[in-house]
Amino acid sequence: MSNGRRPFPSKGAMQDLTSAAANLAVVIITLNEQERLGLCLGALPAGVEIIVLDSGSSDRTCAIAASHGAHVATRAFTNFAEQKNFAIDMATRPWVLSLDADEVLDAQAIAALPGLTAAAEVAKNGFVAYRLRRRLVFLGRPLRFGKAVDRPIRLFRRGSACFVSDIHEGLVVDGRVGQLPGEARHFSYADLTDYFRRFNDYTSRVADNHRRMGRAQPFGLVHWLRPWFEFFYRYVVRLGFLDGYPGYVYALISSLYTFIKYAKLKELTSAGKGPA
Repeated sequence: MSNGRRPFPSKGAMQDLTSAAANLAVVIITLNEQERLGLCLGALPAGVEIIVLDSGSSDRTCAIAASHGAHVATRAFTNFAEQKNFAIDMATRPWVLSLDADEVLDAQAIAALPGLTAAAEVAKNGFVAYRLRRRLVFLGRPLRFGKAVDRPIRLFRRGSACFVSDIHEGLVVDGRVGQLPGEARHFSYADLTDYFRRFNDYTSRVADNHRRMGRAQPFGLVHWLRPWFEFFYRYVVRLGFLDGYPGYVYALISSLYTFIKYAKLKELTSAGKGPA
């Protein structure tokens, strides 16, 4: 009779996780992530190679990483793609899982790793990389709708992929891409104050990047009406209303993101700060 406790993994399951650990390196870049890094690292199977590349944390981030057996290194931050590619180059295992410090793999994703990284599986299906479903946790609730779920490429054979783009970096893969079972919970924002701090930082970064690239500033009704269309799309078309109050708040404040980044671009160009 079940006592409600989670059963211990079977001997075969433990062997599978050990096999996955021998093949897998997990790479994470950090800056002052002491509040979230432990949860991310604690969900990983024992024996994986953990690479944490820090860019000058002033909190306990590096100590927490070291306590989980991570190889911790420090590098001055340049941009997200370069930072993550540097971390990947430090890995020594044949497969690499790139995570952010605020992402936590679920049990299904962890259980799938042994099969996907096994040589026989690679020979059978030819996949050299896998997408990972990522679900945002917002105001304490895992969201289901409203563009709160995405599928970035995160697991790949070492040497088959690299990150590109200074901001909103993504992996470019040379080969076939599959889908990793399970998902990662994305604890991106501690609260609304944290959200708007990041919102302000990222919209400024994107606006300046657009300026340096010579991206045209917005004009006319397209710019004026963009947040209203975005809110309707997220909240109605993409069913954000089914996530209750957190879904409403997320749709509302997210609809301002594109508007604000282009408003900041307009401000930069109006101030005479043309392309760098």
